[in-house]
Amino acid sequence: MNECELLRDHISPFITLLNDLKNVRVKIDDEDQAMLLLCSLPSSYKSFRET
Repeated sequence: MNECELLRDHISPFITLLNDLKNVRVKIDDEDQAMLLLCSLPSSYKSFRET
């Protein structure tokens, strides 16, 4: 995700990817999903990652 991209435009494909993985029976725990999302955010969201 780049700094100019809207958060919604980042989360939507992320959710699509998670759903695609679920459809092929790949299980990712909720906590791991949250960590993946937080780690994919740009540095301007640093405070969210460190909370």
